[in-house]
Amino acid sequence: MNAGTRLIQHFGSQLNGMIYVFGGEINLENKTQVKMSPIAHGITASQQVRDGDLAILSDGTQAQIYSEEGAEFLILAGPELNEPIERYGPFVMNTKEEINQAFLDYRSGNFAK
Repeated sequence: MNAGTRLIQHFGSQLNGMIYVFGGEINLENKTQVKMSPIAHGITASQQVRDGDLAILSDGTQAQIYSEEGAEFLILAGPELNEPIERYGPFVMNTKEEINQAFLDYRSGNFAK
């Protein structure tokens, strides 16, 4: 995003949204929860999101983004999975058993075949 520009990104009401900033800073002008892994920094009406921060969009169907000095970021949106999630190392699965199997498959050379 170029310096001094504004973006309004619309999401479907059934989607969850998040923005990961990997360069510069942005200001989100709508209600968000910003996380700097692993600590949440609260919910406010307007919030600065810096390099390395993850903003979880908590209300509404759009993100209003402004960058004074320019920024690089990734906008993600998708439906809620409504599934259990387990993660360990590089693997994300639904159960611990699936995580254990993924490690076994990886170590035995059978992963992703």
